[in-house]
Amino acid sequence: MKQPRTSDFDPNPPEHSLKSSMDDFPAIERPESAPAQDETRTTVPPVLPVRDVPLAASSKRKMKQRHPFDIYEDQLDVLRKRALEDRMRGGPGSMSAMVREALDDFLAKTRAE
Repeated sequence: MKQPRTSDFDPNPPEHSLKSSMDDFPAIERPESAPAQDETRTTVPPVLPVRDVPLAASSKRKMKQRHPFDIYEDQLDVLRKRALEDRMRGGPGSMSAMVREALDDFLAKTRAE
């Protein structure tokens, strides 16, 4: 069993000082050449506010991003093949553009009925 120390029960204990291996090193201070660096700094001009761009009536349609629809695998295969053929001819080869065009044709056809 461990023997208790009587100093552990002293009501007025002496202050224990913590020791470090770095106690004898000099304190870190700012170098004297630091104020000269502040004087050589160039000031950055303030950033001008960005003006608002007016909303112009655009002929472009607003894009709805990432709305999933289920299609058949054979439809996707044909779409990929046609997109690749379009890219080989120098076109954009965008499957999304092809689907949008087909959807526009379908909607125009059904609207006429």
